[in-house]
Amino acid sequence: MTTDLFLTRRAFGSQTGDRDAVDLGRERGDLRLVSARENLAQAIVNRLLTRQGELAGLGHPDYGSRLYQLVGEPNTRRTQALAALYIRESLAAETRIGEVTAISFAPPSLRGDRRVVLDIRISVRLLEDPAGSEALTLSLTTNLEG
Repeated sequence: MTTDLFLTRRAFGSQTGDRDAVDLGRERGDLRLVSARENLAQAIVNRLLTRQGELAGLGHPDYGSRLYQLVGEPNTRRTQALAALYIRESLAAETRIGEVTAISFAPPSLRGDRRVVLDIRISVRLLEDPAGSEALTLSLTTNLEG
């Protein structure tokens, strides 16, 4: 596992869009760091909410996911199946993940403001987990409205 800077705004389990601003987190006047499982969880969220190809100019043409291609689609089983495919494709490139063990979606909401929201729950098995702990599970919410 590695250590990285803690980034704000792409919080786990809260509604966010892939174009929301990302900022550095601070703690007691210094930059906050994340490591181990929290670092991997942050890396997963950032990878999934970055448009694939967006970092090509920085030498990472395959980094990101195709979830952004679902903007404008209704929250249906078809859209959820495509989202699961895009998530699996994207996470296959994350070298710290041994296996994506589960991807599930909350049922589409009947509330007008939540109909365009895709609530995703992802569980992964870490490739190297010295503690031998359980799968890493995180929630991600993305807006299909754009």
